Amino acid sequence: MISFILKVLLFAITITFLLAWGYIKQQRKNEELLNKLYKKIEGKIVTELKKRKELTIKDMEGIIKGTKVSLFWSKNKVMVTEPKILIKNLVVDMINKGLIVEVFNKGSKKYKLK
Repeated sequence: MISFILKVLLFAITITFLLAWGYIKQQRKNEELLNKLYKKIEGKIVTELKKRKELTIKDMEGIIKGTKVSLFWSKNKVMVTEPKILIKNLVVDMINKGLIVEVFNKGSKKYKLK
């Protein structure tokens, strides 16, 4: 009898844990999507900078436009439709991380790998 009660109690604790974990994952879904999008965009820009050495803001906007990400456990997807909104914060963040540096070349601002 005690064995049965312990098994039921363990089962109830397991179900409670799984429900709580799912609830927390659901709450953090948007944050995770945006973090994944930023990482993917950073990777695309770094890859392109390795090929072309220097990029302008316009070049970066063209590279990131249409980039989309999703989480494997969710139907929700995020896609870049207006890169102008995103690119300024992204460039500042990449400069602060030390991934890229700003270069003034013939009166225009360009960015290259550090």
